[in-house]
Amino acid sequence: MHSPAIQPGQSRAPDVSAQTLKQWLDRGQDDNGRPVVMLDTRNSFEVEVGTFAGALDYQLTKFSEFPAAIEAHREDFTGKTVVSFCTGGIRCEKAALHMQNIGIESVYQLDGGILKYFEEVGGAHYNGDCFVFDQRTALNPELKPTAMLQCFGCRAVLTPEEQRSPHYVPGEHCQYCHDRRAAA
Repeated sequence: MHSPAIQPGQSRAPDVSAQTLKQWLDRGQDDNGRPVVMLDTRNSFEVEVGTFAGALDYQLTKFSEFPAAIEAHREDFTGKTVVSFCTGGIRCEKAALHMQNIGIESVYQLDGGILKYFEEVGGAHYNGDCFVFDQRTALNPELKPTAMLQCFGCRAVLTPEEQRSPHYVPGEHCQYCHDRRAAA
């Protein structure tokens, strides 16, 4: 994030457990009656695979864009409880620390990220699957690998239907790579 002041090893952002977050989302507010804003801190290609219902997504292409996106939308958080989330809890902790450092009140990170949420409460309030950075590509709320694959050429996440494209060649390219090359 290019913010040397953010040091999760020295201080932690407040976190919210999966069970408590689910209760808040079920009620539509936190324990103090404040509306809950879910803030997806992942890159846009990860968000396309799945995210929490109604989550804010600033279409980040890299995490270093996060501080500018927050500054541009700071008013979205006034009077609300913000819960930052990510795959496993690293980016969302840095995001929550950053938001605290710039004076946004009532900020939490989802403890353990989406994967721990899936493990503890399933897929309630979550739409889709969760992108993971390994050979599995995506996990469903039961923490089982899905049939999605990632293109070797452009890193696009491909559904089973997209994998049937005549332009998809495993280990080489997909229809999106092909379309970009054809347009060039």
